[in-house]
Amino acid sequence: MSIFRFLSPGIKENWKVVMLSAVGAATFWFFNAMNKDYETSLNYPLDYDFVRDSVVIITPLPEYIKIDVASGGWNLIRRTLRINAAPILIPLENPSAIKFLTRSSLTPIVKEQLSGLDVTFVVTDTLYFNIEEKVIKKLPVIVDSLTIPLRNNYRITSPIKVYNDSVTLTGPKSIMSKIENNVEIAFADKEIDSDFEEDLKYRIDPLIKARPSRTTIEFDVRNFVLKEVDVPIEFLNFPRDSSVIATQKNIRVYYTIDEDHENEVDKNDFSITLDYSMLNSRDSTIAPILMYSPEKALDIVLNVDKVAIERQR
Repeated sequence: MSIFRFLSPGIKENWKVVMLSAVGAATFWFFNAMNKDYETSLNYPLDYDFVRDSVVIITPLPEYIKIDVASGGWNLIRRTLRINAAPILIPLENPSAIKFLTRSSLTPIVKEQLSGLDVTFVVTDTLYFNIEEKVIKKLPVIVDSLTIPLRNNYRITSPIKVYNDSVTLTGPKSIMSKIENNVEIAFADKEIDSDFEEDLKYRIDPLIKARPSRTTIEFDVRNFVLKEVDVPIEFLNFPRDSSVIATQKNIRVYYTIDEDHENEVDKNDFSITLDYSMLNSRDSTIAPILMYSPEKALDIVLNVDKVAIERQR
């Protein structure tokens, strides 16, 4: 419903005149107000003057400084809206050595650059900087096999290929000084259970840049299973009259083997001996000796480390 329905006929006929008068009055008030002086607080943008190629910025530089100013309305609006307002330029002649600038150092810089504004007070107490000297190193790339996340019972069965044998690192001096003589490859937290070939990053701090950023790592893996077998003992140098005998005739052998070859090994591929000349007279035992074993059997363990010897009556 139109608001003009409730206006008197005279006003209805002259509403355009009324509106123009209101706009004119508001415009006059606005321009008159803009010509007066005001005080306000501003978050004013900052920029910095220093050679950036030789340093690393550890934490972001402060972007604004808070100041109290007095000026005409037009000037304040222009500064507030950033219209043709250049940021305050902070010179840092030796950026890696400067850790902060206090209000006493900032005030003359701000006042000099903000022409047309009466800077009454610099509210920001201190600007803090964390900038370090840039260091560049070229180091060899290595793979620590203990850090490779293999699935249980899986093993690496081939040489580990590293396609980029060196990397150039660039970073802040404090972090670069902690890096020793090589760079390790960073593997993702996953269980590897198949032949591996991926482009991986390096185990370095996020503030360090690497060139190249990745390298290809390649190796083969196989599943190994735990097996056991009872191996007959071979007796050496025992008395022919059987006056002494061993308390057991077999020794259980545990080993791991590539599952693709587990059926290629049996008890006849192992040899275990007891040599009577090695008798321990204190406890009447002999340590068994594994004379030979198949090359494909790994992590071989005997279920006993000594065998008791008994004398026959």
